[in-house]
Amino acid sequence: MESQWLEKRPSDVPLVVLDTETTGLYPGLGHRVVEIGAVRLENWHEVGQISTLLQPGRKMDPKASSVNGISDADLVGQPTFSDVADDLLALLDGAVLVAHNAEFDAGFLGQELIIHGLKTAGVPSTLTNPWLCTLQLARRHFHFGRNNLSHIARHLGVRMGQAHRALSDVYMTAEILKRMVRTLQQRRLETVSDLLHAQGLPIYAPAPNSLSLPPMVDDALVNGRNLRILYLGQSGESNREITPLYPSQHRGVTYLVAYCHQARDQRTFRLDRIFSAELL
Repeated sequence: MESQWLEKRPSDVPLVVLDTETTGLYPGLGHRVVEIGAVRLENWHEVGQISTLLQPGRKMDPKASSVNGISDADLVGQPTFSDVADDLLALLDGAVLVAHNAEFDAGFLGQELIIHGLKTAGVPSTLTNPWLCTLQLARRHFHFGRNNLSHIARHLGVRMGQAHRALSDVYMTAEILKRMVRTLQQRRLETVSDLLHAQGLPIYAPAPNSLSLPPMVDDALVNGRNLRILYLGQSGESNREITPLYPSQHRGVTYLVAYCHQARDQRTFRLDRIFSAELL
């Protein structure tokens, strides 16, 4: 992103307001994006958008499905993240990114790009755009009582669409940001830099971790081979055949996300609980 844009008003820089819906809460535990909505604004006018469901390669968590209303059946035949990655990156190029609870969306989008890079080029992709968070601005500079998106929209008289669906939430977030900016400018918080500092620390998508993997696991990932593993899970030791997909980290613990042929679904395995592995 152009550094000189930090000293300009939000209306004078490209903004991309973004929202994701996901299979669950934690990208480091193998959860994935199932819907993304993003609208690019220049001088507050829409100049481009993306809105699509995505096939995550795993089942929805029932709790997530109850919130966003997206079922496994809805995702059959939908594109993967890699299918839309180039168009999405073009939309985001050079923009300040905006989300309500930006740490959540930044975490998932960053993880999806890491997976995409490993899958297509063998090297994780990174996203360096700064994020503005309407949730953090609400907490620090406004008194809405509650800070969920729908409540803030009602408080500000913003037209509401279907809650917890990506593009609908994007349009609500964009209008909320516009009204917040108007108020904050009256308090001399005028530039993008002012707003980034006003929300607390700047927010960025996580950078790829340099993970040390056992040679056999690394070989399976690089060459697309299956593994037979002895794994200690919650119900004890078991032998499983898996197809490794990508490594991840969650709260300092390294995991291997893989397709488990026994479960016929994606599973997440703690690397330190894989007692043995054999290439197939």
